[in-house]
Amino acid sequence: MDTYLQEVKNFRQNWPEIKYVDVIFTDLNATPRGKRIPVDALEKLAKGVALPLSTITLDTKGAVVESAGLGEDLGEPDNLCFPVSGTLLPTAKEGTGQVLLSMMEDDGKTPHRLFIRNIVERMVDTLHARNQFPVVALELEFYLIDKERGENGELQTAINPTKNKRERDTEVYDVDGLDDYADFLSELNAAAADQGLNTAGALAESAPGQFEINFNHSKDVLRVCDEIVFSKRLIKQIAHKHGFDATFMAKPFLEEAGNGQHMHISLINEQGENLFTNNEDDSASPLFFQTMAAMLSQIPDAMALLCPNVNSYRRFVPGAYVPTRADWGENHRGVALRVPISDGKNRRIEHRIAGADVNPYILAAVVLSAVLASDNYTQEQCPPALSENTIDLPTRMSDALTQLDNSELGTYFSQDFIDMYLACKRSELAEFERIITPLEIDWMLHSA
Repeated sequence: MDTYLQEVKNFRQNWPEIKYVDVIFTDLNATPRGKRIPVDALEKLAKGVALPLSTITLDTKGAVVESAGLGEDLGEPDNLCFPVSGTLLPTAKEGTGQVLLSMMEDDGKTPHRLFIRNIVERMVDTLHARNQFPVVALELEFYLIDKERGENGELQTAINPTKNKRERDTEVYDVDGLDDYADFLSELNAAAADQGLNTAGALAESAPGQFEINFNHSKDVLRVCDEIVFSKRLIKQIAHKHGFDATFMAKPFLEEAGNGQHMHISLINEQGENLFTNNEDDSASPLFFQTMAAMLSQIPDAMALLCPNVNSYRRFVPGAYVPTRADWGENHRGVALRVPISDGKNRRIEHRIAGADVNPYILAAVVLSAVLASDNYTQEQCPPALSENTIDLPTRMSDALTQLDNSELGTYFSQDFIDMYLACKRSELAEFERIITPLEIDWMLHSA
């Protein structure tokens, strides 16, 4: 922990005004949970923080999912968690910093097999041993919305701070629209720089009040995922300061575009050569097609991991640039796997399934598991681009969970993790389906 103690020393020197630090762990939904401690207590974290093992299985409301078997059945045991190197950073809240934790097994030394960040780390290490170094980048979409709900409890689009009227028009890539939110974006960018986040800027997206923040390509897959956790927190904090709320719901508005979280991936070797490209003629390599075939084969089984909530599936409607089949294409935004315009050195695959509500570590693990599986496929097994002969994706949560239950993804994640995930998500779905909604009362009160 000498490295961590040096980070604490540097942190105090760089941010002497910070008096408290949020000690954060992420649950199955990547929701930041934790406690706030005085900055003087940072050194104590080097000895570990005891947290209940069941905190991994908190549902979207923050309650332990007992059917996952990590709570009362085991006597609510604690496991030690330790700070993640490089995550001791400031926040947008004055005088407050933050640091991420990672959970260990009972021995206090071995990364816990059910903690998804540890699973991603294991996958990355396996690929590195194969002389394959993933390079990834993420795109994250979100809405700024009104803090006030509509008369029926519905979400409302933001009130434009410059025009002083509610956002209603879709203006894709509207630069002047960015000017309307200049104060929010300026503070967001400054805070992101303070945190060392590897962002490439924000742009207006395809719906009123919707934005996208892009991240630069990086070989540090874990850091990329960490930054999504920090960025979501940062965006919400800055939004509240400027009178907005912010949401990463996959489909907050029925008639508007959903929020996606797309991951770009390429593979390089130790020499920095793109393994998706043939050096001789700059064409796509056999490994590119093998990886594409593996990803396409895996996507239907992985839908429940990529789309973790009932609301996630509301994105999958025709004509919304959201894929409903396991297909691929070059420079085409309607497919599941897109190959953006690039030269051979930058050839990559854009994974376009997940919504902004996905756990970024789970998204990374899904993508990396397909790379790990690529050796099981041949170039000839990759279907042609924009093929009509492709598999439909499950677009109901219950169907997706059943497909995951019958999949072989446990080979890469660990079957214990998949079983835990299924227990948690089936519990959430069952609770959701028990609710009697105002809509069904409206439809059926007198017609049934």
